[in-house]
This record gives sequence, C-alpha cells and structure tokens, in this order.
Amino acid sequence: MSLAVPACPHCATPAELPLVCDRCGWRWHANPMPAAAVLLERRDTGQDEPAILLLRRAVEPGLGAWDLPAGYLDPGESFEQGARRETLEEAGIEVELTALAGAYHSPWGNAVTVVYRARATDTPEVRIDFESSDHAWVPRSAVPDWLPRIAFPAMAAAVADWAAGRVGGPSAGDD
Repeated sequence: MSLAVPACPHCATPAELPLVCDRCGWRWHANPMPAAAVLLERRDTGQDEPAILLLRRAVEPGLGAWDLPAGYLDPGESFEQGARRETLEEAGIEVELTALAGAYHSPWGNAVTVVYRARATDTPEVRIDFESSDHAWVPRSAVPDWLPRIAFPAMAAAVADWAAGRVGGPSAGDD
C-alpha cells in the first residue's frame, strides 16, 4: 500500500526541505544517493584493444539506451560490494575490481556514482536480467560512436574517460 505525500524529493521546493517523516521523524535531505558502476573489461584473443560491457536498458529511466552495470547501493553496502553485486545481478558475471576509475555526479539522478574497472573472475558469459534487453562488448576505438547512445551523462563521461585512458576527474562544465 502506498500513501500520497505532499511532495516527493524530486519535486520538493527548498522551503519544503528537509522532508520529515510524520511517523519516525527521519529527515530527508537533498544529498546525492551513493551508487556504483563497473567498466567490465575484456580482451578477446587476437584483439589489439580491450572492450567494455554495455547493457541496453529495458526499464525507465533511459529505456532503450545503453548503460554500464550500475545501481544505487543497498543500505550498509560498500561501493565495492555494490559494484560487484550490480554486475552479478545485471550481467550474471562475478568480477574482480581492478582499479578505481573515478567518481561521477549525476544531478538528474541525484547520485554520486563510484566507477570501478573490473575483469571477470571466469570466462564472461553475459546473462542479462529484467533490467536489460541486450548487451554489447564495445571496443575502446568504437566508444565515440557509442557515447550518444548512453542513457546517462555521468556514465557517458566514465566511458569516455576510460576510452581516453583518463582516471575520472571533473567532467567538462563541472565546478
């Protein structure tokens, strides 16, 4: 059962913040939500360059666009745990995190996403879940053609940084 509320966190005006629960007094501040994502890398035999896994979204937001395995952290979960869990849930692949790629801010999603580079712990056979309708292994040289297809600007920035060999820093236009 759900109840109507006067304003959701997305629509609340500054005068309505913080939102306060009538039952327990918990206060919601407009702080970004923590999220984790994975640049799952593989290099096929005979290939000169690595490729990363992208998933085509089968749910809103971003229905039909492409994304990294990613999502919000569960309560009490670390960024590393969240990155591994999301990749296992969304792609069916267990991963070893190899490096921190960067942290990316998504104003629209009210999120800060920590992105890791990773490799599969075994031969990666992608088994997508209900959140995805397809997958693609995108080689580094093809990334410029894929950037317009990525659902979220923060994840497009992470993919662009990976393709350019950059460690994630402030994106163009960030203060």
